[in-house]
Amino acid sequence: MKEKVIISGIGIYCPIGKNVDALNDALISAHHGFEEVTEFDTSTYRNTYAGVVRGFDESRSKTGVRSNLLIRPSVEQALNDSGLLESDIDRSRVSISIGTSIAGYGGFVDSLFKEDYAKRNEEYPSLLNSKIQLNHDETILNIPGPLLATEIAKEYGISGVLSSSVTACSASGNAMALAVDTIRSGLADAVIVASVDPLSELTYMGFHTIRAMSQKMPKPLDKNRDGLLIGEGSACFILESESHLIKRGGKGYAEIAGYGLSNDAYHATQPHPNGEGAVVAMKEALREAGLSPEDIQYINMHGTGTKHNDNAELKAIQRIFKDSLRNIPISSSKSLLGHALGAAGSIEGVICVTAMNHGFIPPSINFEEHIDGVEYQVATKDTDHKELNVVMNNSFGFGGNGASFIFRK
Repeated sequence: MKEKVIISGIGIYCPIGKNVDALNDALISAHHGFEEVTEFDTSTYRNTYAGVVRGFDESRSKTGVRSNLLIRPSVEQALNDSGLLESDIDRSRVSISIGTSIAGYGGFVDSLFKEDYAKRNEEYPSLLNSKIQLNHDETILNIPGPLLATEIAKEYGISGVLSSSVTACSASGNAMALAVDTIRSGLADAVIVASVDPLSELTYMGFHTIRAMSQKMPKPLDKNRDGLLIGEGSACFILESESHLIKRGGKGYAEIAGYGLSNDAYHATQPHPNGEGAVVAMKEALREAGLSPEDIQYINMHGTGTKHNDNAELKAIQRIFKDSLRNIPISSSKSLLGHALGAAGSIEGVICVTAMNHGFIPPSINFEEHIDGVEYQVATKDTDHKELNVVMNNSFGFGGNGASFIFRK
């Protein structure tokens, strides 16, 4: 029998909350985090807004990359919340699993727009440490996701397995799955699972170019949706084996009851029109959790607000949940904070766990009209609060990468 994997600590640093209490307040009041982008010129793009985190404490990190400034607070919060490192534990049995889409690449690509960057013989500040001067070729070595894990390991004296998952919008789901398997296989007693993606002109330009960016405010799951807005942020979970948690006398928020990963191998960016990969991921999550669709009390949708993604995901959940879908509230947190790419799944996972522990359904905003052909109920600010014990969290990204998780209180 597989040992249970328990969430013992959570941390968040995102546009609608720099800690869990602030996040909780924003969710209950349905307060969004969209602001005018001032970090770079957006005048030629489809929209000038994004879900932005402001007011970084730059003393928090020796590195200058926005990813690092975002990830460090959420990790610190989660570790303090769990009390993991306050216990007498073996830190070689603690691992780190990072999920990200662009890591430090955003800063690198943004720097390419600078006219003088093409002068390859000159030195430039390191993207991970502004005090270090690197030549053009050395800069390439300072952008991968694993360096984020290394920085965390050095700060907290963690000497277990380090890993980084880079699978577009499902990256944090893959990082979480790897963490669960690392614990179940006996390679670690606990894993710090952190994800991050920063605001960058690289991603802003990309979603503008493929016309996936909304020209207004995002309306996920709505008939008249026209795209997404970019977001940014970080979230962190501390996962532990149940036996390790009990041994050290820690608390638990929820169990990772089951997960499913998939890839539909259909297109470089678009999901399969019928949601084939999403169906596989959700089916496997339910199977592993030993649950039926009727047991799920709420679904946090991937819900980007783009035509293709929302259609495919709604078709997929209709295939899985059938008539019971009418009784299961769904919502998209991206309506409040934008699409945080590789960090989206874990940020929305923290939202799920927070909602379970405070007894409310995370709302969607801007929803007005149902998409034709599917019967579903979208949770809004006016939806009655409800005790939640079993919830599903979906992340379905570019290339058909999919991750579905079931949290049990």
